[in-house]
Amino acid sequence: MSGSSKLIQPLTCSTFSLAPELSGSPLHVVAKCYLDLNNPVSPTDTSAITLLFAHGIGLSTELWLPTIKKLYSIDSETPKAVRIRSIWAVDSPNHGDAGVLNETVLKENHPTEFSLKEYGGGLHTFLSSGFLSPVEASSLVGVGHSGGGGALAVCAALASAAGQSPPFKSLIFVDSPLMNDRSAKPAYEELVKALVSIAMSKPTYWPSTTEAMEYLSARSPYNNFHPDVMHVLEETHFKPVTSPSGELGISFKTSNEQECASWRATDDAFAATELFYPMLKMIPSHYIIASRGEIWPPPVLEVLKRTFKSHRSELESAVYIDATHYIPQEKPYELAYAIMSVLQVPGE
Repeated sequence: MSGSSKLIQPLTCSTFSLAPELSGSPLHVVAKCYLDLNNPVSPTDTSAITLLFAHGIGLSTELWLPTIKKLYSIDSETPKAVRIRSIWAVDSPNHGDAGVLNETVLKENHPTEFSLKEYGGGLHTFLSSGFLSPVEASSLVGVGHSGGGGALAVCAALASAAGQSPPFKSLIFVDSPLMNDRSAKPAYEELVKALVSIAMSKPTYWPSTTEAMEYLSARSPYNNFHPDVMHVLEETHFKPVTSPSGELGISFKTSNEQECASWRATDDAFAATELFYPMLKMIPSHYIIASRGEIWPPPVLEVLKRTFKSHRSELESAVYIDATHYIPQEKPYELAYAIMSVLQVPGE
């Protein structure tokens, strides 16, 4: 992965890229596998699990790293914790390292809108690739933040449509915006217009990482991110570029245009919710909720609360965390404990 080995320690990280000619998709799929080699799990331990993380819009797989490290730490220090065999994180094809590899195709095929269907398709392609061992695939738990939860729902629906068994042993949605009433769509679209305007106002070039971080640290939502997440962002979120005048500098791996393309797919949250209904009967699902909903306009927040309430009885559990929508970035360690709490082996 990009970033120093010190950033990853005590874990190891391997990056896997599935080229279009092998996947049958025009887009590269990029996945990262995080392992704790100091706390190995026996191949015969059928109670151990594998986690698959999917990130939200404008974020990246690497920003899960503080939560991932804490999960492994809890796993090694807590006798009753469920054992973690491996943890994987997959880029949205237009974000992060995948976005860099797919830059040309994205400009040609997705210049203004990029649906979660593409991210869900990338997850499905990854799960069909053979990168996971059979024992990993048999104990897979999906964890999706925001739109990443919708991408997991799309992935599960694609497997069902192909006549396959559910790919996930269980699912954990982290403040994914599930809405079952399109009356909130006009308010949601107004929010998206504001988010697009903000994203497009971000610079596309900085002379140095120091200057980029000074800019982001004074800007929402980054100014609320945990310092450890900001450190990971500093190490992994940028790529080298050359300015129009020929000076070397840096820019985001995820372009402003592609972040906005994801935001503009405004029907995704509603379509993902429609996939979510039948999934609750097939896959045990948990919901981790931000207690502070100020990001959402009142009509949207009302529909989010109503949708959650109408399906609360079908969920295995629900946990609240004192954060805004950006739980993994604001409260990475509290999130790790919440994830571990819903993964406990029944009866322990």
